[in-house]
Amino acid sequence: MPNRNKILLVPEFSSFGGTRSYFKALLKLYSSQNYEVVIALCKYQLDDDIKSLLKQYKYKVYLIPSREEGIKKYLRYFPINLFFDIIYIFPIYRKEKPSLIVISNGTPGMFIGLILFPVNFIYTFHTYPLKGKFIFLATLQKLFLSLCLNRGKIIITVSEYSKEQIVNFWVPRVKSNHIGVIYNSVKEELFIDDLSQKKHVDVHRILTLGHVTWYKNPKLWIEVAQEVIRQRPNIPLEFIWAGEGNLLDECKEMVKQIEFIKFIGYQSKVDSLYNESTIYFQPSLLENHSISVVEAMAHGLPCVTSDSGGLPESVVNGETGFTCSADNVNCFVSCIVRLLDDNELRTRMGHSGRLRAETLFSEEVQHQKMINLYTSLLHQ
Repeated sequence: MPNRNKILLVPEFSSFGGTRSYFKALLKLYSSQNYEVVIALCKYQLDDDIKSLLKQYKYKVYLIPSREEGIKKYLRYFPINLFFDIIYIFPIYRKEKPSLIVISNGTPGMFIGLILFPVNFIYTFHTYPLKGKFIFLATLQKLFLSLCLNRGKIIITVSEYSKEQIVNFWVPRVKSNHIGVIYNSVKEELFIDDLSQKKHVDVHRILTLGHVTWYKNPKLWIEVAQEVIRQRPNIPLEFIWAGEGNLLDECKEMVKQIEFIKFIGYQSKVDSLYNESTIYFQPSLLENHSISVVEAMAHGLPCVTSDSGGLPESVVNGETGFTCSADNVNCFVSCIVRLLDDNELRTRMGHSGRLRAETLFSEEVQHQKMINLYTSLLHQ
């Protein structure tokens, strides 16, 4: 018989980023509810930080191989990944007999084989499907998910935009109540209680956090930074991008002769970056629901972002910041310059953003929605 309070968690996450933050939030939530939890992890995920958390919460861990250790890059694609799930995860399910399986991932199609297991199931999706060249495989994925979700399985995603994309691209015949939206959250301690107490800064920092990779649009970011500096030579400015990624070295090379534009790599402590910044800037080409953006809002920063994906669900254009088309350099430049020139506007948008983050994106709001969902599934 399944254990009515036992959860099998199968998370995908890397050394930093939104999926890692979400995994940590789940551990905290499960502990607060006294759930019994077993976790399937790859060895590469067990860095010192994660090991410390697992020891703190005393969760049982099963090691599974990474997919690259199997059939290299093809193992991530349907239907091959079905075999991976059955071979490596089904034995864990059979031994532990959980009443709920929770998947958290950012790779379309990964771990969908677990939908076959005869147990309640939450598939938490941190991105959204894109039409790719593997048309046959995508068609199989759509058919498979449609059949399984119509049997009562649930997808959770982190923006209304993502839900719309999943319905349109993957599962058009699935009832909407099988796909839910629970936004990413901000830890309560990250909210600035009194924005008027933010210290005066001698240099206006425009901050960006995230992977330095193509979909975050770093080359346009550099172009915007150069133009803002050119237009406001008398304002002390610096553009800072914190994060790792495959384009980090190339971007560092592009700006090595520019003193006020810096790529500083991964930073484990980001509170000081937010606290010492004036504006948050994120021109992503693709984005589901950026944790960095809502953390910036919690810190009272007006945000200038693209209007891609779920970003407009966080940043209300003209109210908590500005949104622009992801390819519109002039729009980004004019919005940043406008904020730099108007202290009252920055303050007003910062206050509005903090209020919106507290109302929609606080950890308390997210956890209550998740508890309601889990309770309904664990007690069926």
